[in-house]
Amino acid sequence: MARPKKSETLTTVSVRLTPRLVAEVDGCAEALQQEAPLLQVTRTDAIRYLIQTGLEDFVASRKKRGKRARK
Repeated sequence: MARPKKSETLTTVSVRLTPRLVAEVDGCAEALQQEAPLLQVTRTDAIRYLIQTGLEDFVASRKKRGKRARK
């Protein structure tokens, strides 16, 4: 069965990671897999998840910092 089409085009980005960081990403993928046992969670899925949640946290912290600076 083919994958369903995505609503957005994805861009490939290559990065070099240390073995320790790859192991941590793999650990995240395993944890996500345990949370959703019916889904297949890959290293790529874990990296996307980590980037998305990291960016959300970053944006939220910047907004909080901006509010504190205005007071």
